Amino acid sequence: MQGTSPEQPLWDSISAGDPQSFQLLFDRYWEPFFQYAYKILRSKEDAEEVVQELFIHLWHKRQELPVLQSPTAYLFTALRNRLLNCLAQKKHRITSLDLVGERESQLYAHEHSERKNTEKLIRALARSLPEKMQQVYILHQFKGLSIAEIARTTGNSEQTIRNQVNTAVKRISEAYKSTGLPLLFLIFFLR
Repeated sequence: MQGTSPEQPLWDSISAGDPQSFQLLFDRYWEPFFQYAYKILRSKEDAEEVVQELFIHLWHKRQELPVLQSPTAYLFTALRNRLLNCLAQKKHRITSLDLVGERESQLYAHEHSERKNTEKLIRALARSLPEKMQQVYILHQFKGLSIAEIARTTGNSEQTIRNQVNTAVKRISEAYKSTGLPLLFLIFFLR
């Protein structure tokens, strides 16, 4: 018969349920299918899974296999379709991860905005402190200077600076509580 491929008798034997013919088909196509799948998916595990699922599907549907002129073309088409499905699922997972990342970014932006608002409020509350205490508090809290650095800068003792910072924190804390706002961000600023 013209147009019949060399795989046709093998394909017919598989359709009839011959496990040796199926093993021969598996041995013949496993490696090239795996290599092709790996080039597309770039994952050994995914490539193995797709090829294995294809062969499992063939064996389970062996009695329903179509009569073909080219089983090789049919097999490659079936593999290609499975690879496209796998890529679509991966894209969905990547999209989902992108969405998670986007939502995290939005959350961080919101948190950053809340911190800025809290900082503005604390700066406003600090302005109500006596001038020297306000200066010490701002140097410590917002400029990041240590107690020792502030003591050297102002010419006061470290204990005096420590007392001023503690008193400032207590006063600002009490004033902040009276605003009725949550203390979550205040803790960040009042170290």
